Amino acid sequence: MLLGCNKLLLGQVCHLRELGYKVIVVAWNETPDVQGDLYLRLDVKDYKAIISRLEELGFKGRICGALSSIDLAAPTVNAINAWCGNKTMPSKFNKVLSKNDMRDAWMAAGLFNRLSLKDTELSFDELCDLSSKMKLICKPDVSASSRGITILERGSDISMLKEALALARETSFNGNCLIEEFVEGEEFTVDMLGDAYGNVNCYGSSIQYHSLYARHNHVTVIHHWNSRKYGDEVWNQIADFGIKCYKALGLKSMFGHLEIIMKDDGSFTPVEMGARSSGFICSHTVWEASGHDYLGDYIHVLHGGKIESGNYLNGERSSMWFGYDIPSGSDSVLQTDITKYLDPEIKVLFENHDGLRVPEHFGDYINDTDRDKFGYAILSGPRDVLTYESIQKSNELFLNDFLQRNNGNKRK
Repeated sequence: MLLGCNKLLLGQVCHLRELGYKVIVVAWNETPDVQGDLYLRLDVKDYKAIISRLEELGFKGRICGALSSIDLAAPTVNAINAWCGNKTMPSKFNKVLSKNDMRDAWMAAGLFNRLSLKDTELSFDELCDLSSKMKLICKPDVSASSRGITILERGSDISMLKEALALARETSFNGNCLIEEFVEGEEFTVDMLGDAYGNVNCYGSSIQYHSLYARHNHVTVIHHWNSRKYGDEVWNQIADFGIKCYKALGLKSMFGHLEIIMKDDGSFTPVEMGARSSGFICSHTVWEASGHDYLGDYIHVLHGGKIESGNYLNGERSSMWFGYDIPSGSDSVLQTDITKYLDPEIKVLFENHDGLRVPEHFGDYINDTDRDKFGYAILSGPRDVLTYESIQKSNELFLNDFLQRNNGNKRK
C-alpha cells in the first residue's frame, strides 16, 4: 500500500511491481498522479477509515505492508503494518514527531548544537533583539516539503519577522513554529533503515544543492548521492552521525530520512528527520548508489528480517535527483530538456519534463511545490562522471537553448 500519489512516487510503483506486488494507492486527490492497481480516495491520515475499507474489500491477510513519503502519514503506515501483523515502529511514532520533539531528543543525546527556540519561548521584542545579532530561520513545527519556512537575514525588519511567524504558524499542523540560528554550511541527507532488532544501516548520503531563485527559502533542486566532493572518511563520519540521530529518536523497523548540516569547523548538527523515505530515493537513487535494494530491504524488515549494521557508502556509482532551477523572470522559447546535454555515460532512470512548457514566463520559487511542477530527471553514472560540475555544465547548455539566452531573449 502506497499512501500518497505525488508523481515522484512513480519509481516506487514500478519497483514494487518488479518485486511481484500489486499496488494500492491511497490519497485524497480526485485523480491520482500515479496509477496503482487500485485507487482508494481516502485521507492518508485517517488510518481507521483506510483499514475499514480494506476489510470491506476482503483484503485482510492479503496486504503485505504499507509505506509513504508523507511525514503526516507515518502513524497510518504504522497502524496498517500492525493490522498486517508486520514489524512496526515503537508506539511513540503513532503520532507525528514534531521538530521540537526531535530537537529535545537530540539535545538529550548531545547531538544538537545550535540555538533553537519555540515561538512560545520568547517575546516578539526578544525575537527582534535576536534578529539584530544573527541570521535566523523560522519554520513550522509540523509540516512537509519546505513549506512555511523563511530565512531571516540579520537585522530583518519588524514586518518581515511578523510575516515569517504568521506563515510558519499558518503552515504548521499544530500551529507552532521554531526560531533557530541559521547555520551556514554544507547540507546533507542521510538515508537509513533500521530493523526490529536494533540494527541500523546508512544506505546512502547526498549533498543538497539549493535553488538560486527561491524567495527567502532553501528549496532543494539537486540531491547527489556518493559524490566525490568529500573523501570516504567524511562520508563514514556522516553515516555514523546519522545512525546516532536515528537511534536517539528510538526509531525501529522503518526508513529514516535525515537532514544534517556540516559546519565550517567540520562538526555536524541535525535539522530534522522523517520516519519515511521519499519518492525515487526509496526506490532508485539510494539503490543505485549503494548497490543494495533499499525498498526491497524495507519489505524484508517489515516481515521480520534483519539487516546489517553499518553503511553501504563509497561504491563506484553515483546517483542524482535533478530538479529544474529556472532563473526568475525568464521566458522559455525552445522545447528541450537536460537529458539531451548529458555525458553519454550518465544513465537516465526516469524523467518528466511536463512543466517545461513553451512559451512560458517563470517567476520566483517559494517552496518545493513550485519547483516540483517543472519536472525532474533521475540519473545514475560512474562517480567520476556524474558530478555536480558536469551536471551544471549540462544545465547551462539546456538553459541556453530553452531560454535562447545567447539570442538576447531573456527578459530584463
